[in-house]
Amino acid sequence: MVYRESSSRQKDYLLGIFFMALTGLCMVGVMVSLRFLSDSIPSVQAAFLRYLLGLLIICPFVIQQIGKTDRTIPILKFGVRGTLHGFAVVLWFYSVSNAPLSDVTAINYLTPIFTTIGAVIVFKEKLTKERLLAIILSIFGAILILKPGIEAISLGKSAQLLSTILFAASYLITKSLTKTEGTTLIVFMLTLFATITLFPFAAITWSSPSMNDLVLLMGIAILATLGHYFMTKAVAVAPLSVTQPVIFLQLIWSTLIGLAVFGEPLDFLIICGGGVIVVAITQLAYFEKR
Repeated sequence: MVYRESSSRQKDYLLGIFFMALTGLCMVGVMVSLRFLSDSIPSVQAAFLRYLLGLLIICPFVIQQIGKTDRTIPILKFGVRGTLHGFAVVLWFYSVSNAPLSDVTAINYLTPIFTTIGAVIVFKEKLTKERLLAIILSIFGAILILKPGIEAISLGKSAQLLSTILFAASYLITKSLTKTEGTTLIVFMLTLFATITLFPFAAITWSSPSMNDLVLLMGIAILATLGHYFMTKAVAVAPLSVTQPVIFLQLIWSTLIGLAVFGEPLDFLIICGGGVIVVAITQLAYFEKR
């Protein structure tokens, strides 16, 4: 009996690793598609169209659910979350277009750390020694990535750093919403308010997309959706302490693609910094589970 349980758990762990690896591939695919899209469509417009397409896809599944509920929906909280997330996506789109893919990927690893810091401040969660160690390691990793004093911090890197902070704020509000709201409604409201937030900015900078642009945008929407799906599956079948180290592969893939396709230089400090942050996230996930 013990052997069977151990074998089953091992299969789940391998499946979780597989799904997380697919998640990384999907997100790298999104970044590569955005890089090809950046020359013809402004970042705000690309973000708006991505969420508009997502809204059209999810809307039919949610309308009936909203119509049947008889309780008050926290519109203000949903609105604040959608607005923060919308601006975070715009900054992320901009950074993908204006910074090396490896830099964007490595800085993005800071999101769970900012979320942890926010949880300590907002939800008064205990600052354990494991959380403090993760924060210190991540700061060291961020220094390796940003290289302050060695080179100027570009607008692309700055945009990505601010993006991770806004994403963390969005996730903290989501944590609060999950106590009372269903997953489908949370995803729908995020998509709705992000679309509303981005519309006026997209209208100001509007550039008529070509058929090729629309195909890339549809590909981005599909890859992003699949990435979220695979990540959800990975978390469902295996603990974070098993799946989190796999996200380092995303940094390797983005670095190699940036080198081979876009001629971006190979920066070992970026890889080392990203690796340190992944170690911090992994040890934090392990101790949180324990």
